[in-house]
Amino acid sequence: KINNQPSLTPPFTPPFFGPIDPPHSKQTMLSLLASQSSSRTGQRLIQRVTVIARQSQQQQKRFLSDQKTKDQLQARKKLVVLGTGWAAVRMVKSIDQTKYDVTIVSPRNHFLFTPLLPATSTGTLDFRSIVEPIRQSPKLRTTTYFHGTATKLDHTAKLVDCTDELSKKTFTIPYDKLVIAVGADNNTFGIQGVKEHAHFLKELHHARKIRSRIIECFEIASLPSTTDEEKRRLLHFVVVGGGPTGVEFAGELSDFFWQDLRRSFPAAPTHLVSVTLLEAQNSILTAFDRQLVDKAIVALKKEGVQVRTGSQVASVTDKTVVLTSGETLHYGLLVWSTGVGPRPFVTDSSFLPQNNRHRIRVDRNLRVVGESGADIYALGDCAEIDDYPLSPTAQVAQQQGKYLAESLNDEAHNRPIKPFNFHLLGIMTYVGSYNTIIDSPHMKSSGFFSWFAWRSAYLTRLGSLKNKFQVPIDWARTIIFGRDVTHF
Repeated sequence: KINNQPSLTPPFTPPFFGPIDPPHSKQTMLSLLASQSSSRTGQRLIQRVTVIARQSQQQQKRFLSDQKTKDQLQARKKLVVLGTGWAAVRMVKSIDQTKYDVTIVSPRNHFLFTPLLPATSTGTLDFRSIVEPIRQSPKLRTTTYFHGTATKLDHTAKLVDCTDELSKKTFTIPYDKLVIAVGADNNTFGIQGVKEHAHFLKELHHARKIRSRIIECFEIASLPSTTDEEKRRLLHFVVVGGGPTGVEFAGELSDFFWQDLRRSFPAAPTHLVSVTLLEAQNSILTAFDRQLVDKAIVALKKEGVQVRTGSQVASVTDKTVVLTSGETLHYGLLVWSTGVGPRPFVTDSSFLPQNNRHRIRVDRNLRVVGESGADIYALGDCAEIDDYPLSPTAQVAQQQGKYLAESLNDEAHNRPIKPFNFHLLGIMTYVGSYNTIIDSPHMKSSGFFSWFAWRSAYLTRLGSLKNKFQVPIDWARTIIFGRDVTHF
């Protein structure tokens, strides 16, 4: 009985579970019900059976669709990406993950917005405002990430040996396609004492050490027991390298002193504070227009920065920098920013073709040249295109990452692949006191409005929405309350 009504004759059991097969059985069933009952109960039963039949068909379609998706995911190629820098992150964000099973291996579990790194070393920005965690990024957390360092590559067996950064245990990852984007190390040119005593500015922990050392120098210089000679040494800050990073750090350091340090440390002799920028070549910022370089030098000198070109470092100790001319400079902080050198993974992979600067040779499709480069790609600071040399900058690496993702997607869909072409958008450098120089194909400018454009451009380039909120808040906090001088 249904709803306390007499059961229908002949008895009929509707298929409440499973798909209806064959397709005409539903029409037959409904015709039978309609012919045997015109009551309200029969009509309700017809409606109910119709809904259940429709739901069963939809479930069957979803099952087939899910099964098809599962088969597609199992057929994906294993794509292993070494690195979490500009090139690697940009590539992974654009790759078609229905075609590639992406695994990322890197000792750094975050993406670092390096153009704003000098600002964190002086407290203008908070450290976490310029990082994007790999495991929390909406476009990256669908991948597999291993917190480790690639140590050895077997291109014949297509295996990568890695070492965990925390436990130091080893593991091996197979691949179908390998992307090498390990970046580059600091270039010390083999100068004695640089690795032991200089501070580098490439990673977040470097910026933290620099900021801590700046405050240490002012704290010790404020003590009554410190001699005048020692105060002069402690308050002398030396920056080696006249590229954009070195110049921006010198400008940020000058802002830090004039706007905050001299008020926070009244006992420190401010007349002894000095900043020296050393450059081995005859000019700083060699990639910029000469008129803009001259304006940058004038702006730095107004901030109290002594710019010394043609000054090559011979050796470094814990307290002195010795130049090839024989001159000795005593310092409290030495920041080394003189370009890039190869990572151990690249130099240890001798079968990978490398140029005289130990950068991996690739073709215009970013594929490693030679037979050993089958299914191996290299991009960013660790690679260089034959007959198409480019500067190792974030702009180049980001464009290469986008190109490689599009190329791999085209290959998976059997579409033609075009060679890589770099499009220069422009270069910018902050020189202190709300002054920036901009050199682009469309404009060449300097001053306050260029500084505003510089900040606006970097704000739009920040990866995550969280960072786009945090960075303006940090800028506003610095202007209103000043930079924090806590030592921790």
